[in-house]
Amino acid sequence: MKLRIHADSIRLRLKQSEVKTLAEGGEVIETCPTLPVAMQYALRPDAGASALGVTADGARLTVHIPAAWLGGWDVDDRIGFEDSTGPIHLLIEKDFKCANPSTPKDNEDCYENPVACEG
Repeated sequence: MKLRIHADSIRLRLKQSEVKTLAEGGEVIETCPTLPVAMQYALRPDAGASALGVTADGARLTVHIPAAWLGGWDVDDRIGFEDSTGPIHLLIEKDFKCANPSTPKDNEDCYENPVACEG
């Protein structure tokens, strides 16, 4: 899962296996080994939520997504979810393959890029 934070926005991009984990009700967690305390960021399905939300607790940032939104996301054409109604703009989306990746690893487990596939 890739995390991008800019001013008042948070963007998460997920690989295929991560989207599948969410669609099956699991949580996706990443750890960045910053010193002196590692920073964690997570995306968690929330059965009681009706909108995207975010919480922070010490060195952990958790984005909450309504569990009801996730059914079939791993196999359908929806790219992602967005909410800009609160103080933080939240964007969660599938990670697509880059046309010119820096390394082959950059495209591992990514979705086919719909733009690159047109032709």
